[in-house]
Amino acid sequence: MHRVRDLTVQGSNYGAMSPEAKQSIATELDGLKQSLLSLANTTYLGRTVFAGNSDAGVAFQPDYSFTGTAGSTVERRIGPDTTVRVDADGAAAFGTGASSVFALIDDIANDLRTGVSTTPRLAQIDDRMKAIVGEHAEVGGRQTRIDKAKDALAVGANSLEGQRASLEDVDLSKVILDLKTQDVNYQTAIAVTARVLQPTLMDFLR
Repeated sequence: MHRVRDLTVQGSNYGAMSPEAKQSIATELDGLKQSLLSLANTTYLGRTVFAGNSDAGVAFQPDYSFTGTAGSTVERRIGPDTTVRVDADGAAAFGTGASSVFALIDDIANDLRTGVSTTPRLAQIDDRMKAIVGEHAEVGGRQTRIDKAKDALAVGANSLEGQRASLEDVDLSKVILDLKTQDVNYQTAIAVTARVLQPTLMDFLR
């Protein structure tokens, strides 16, 4: 979007630019729009990131209509009583239909090709950039919550592992040494008992 704005500022000097230069800027804007549209239709595990529970396969159709449902969100549990949203509102970030950022870029490119000043479009670009930054900030806040939950779970897992180890794990070398000691004591006891109970000549005469 910063590049789109730079090109729009450059194209606003339409009086000093040749038709070829304007066409070149318009062509680059077309490419930027396609890249932005591709990003807006990003999917993860078969689901669109920017269209909630939509099963359309894309968040935005070729006519820039939004396939998501207003108010629908994708939530994931990160704690016993805590959930966090893991999708983003594509309509809020990019707009929809004729008021979308994609349509805006088309309008700028068309202005350049038809010799119309692009200066009035700068305020519209700024509005769309603010919307994208706002959604980005919300996603950042959710990411922070997830990171904190992850750290808390890691601490809990380490504590539980320590408790389990203290109950179940054994020091193999210590166990072997204990067994050897017990075996030596047992053998010694047998030897002593055998000597104490040795039969005498009187036992045989009886």
